[in-house]
Amino acid sequence: SQPWRQPAQAILCRYNGESHKHVALSLSKEHNPTQYEERMRIQKAGGNVRDGRVLGVLEVSRSIGDGQYKRCGVISVPDIKRCQLTPNDRFILIACDGLFKVFTPEEAVNFIVSCLEDKNIQMREGKLEADARYEAACNRLASKAVQRGSADNVTVMLVRIEP
Repeated sequence: SQPWRQPAQAILCRYNGESHKHVALSLSKEHNPTQYEERMRIQKAGGNVRDGRVLGVLEVSRSIGDGQYKRCGVISVPDIKRCQLTPNDRFILIACDGLFKVFTPEEAVNFIVSCLEDKNIQMREGKLEADARYEAACNRLASKAVQRGSADNVTVMLVRIEP
């Protein structure tokens, strides 16, 4: 199970044997003020949503911090999601909205898969090959997001799923 707060997303990469493609499955739920349930909670608490933000300022509707917005319906309660892993699951991508403003989940998963399959990954002494590949994929994806014009922070993590 996984608690989650936006503006980050968790995406599971699952290989589809029939189509021979990798599929991006969302493990996280959006927590932003434009979502109906989130907006209703904010309005019921006396807050409002302007330009997709709480009071026109805060882009998320759930947050650990942002204490000044708690009276306006911003909460710190996470969603919990359970997911049954299969032998076809390769990794979980956890990344902030800086990545997903310039990559769709599918594009990000395919970019990572191509990095993991790259034969030209530099190996460092004392590091496992798989670790080096996943680290390189994170670095390349974050760099590509910046190249594509992401003006936000870009944080990328990969959780390797062993068969």
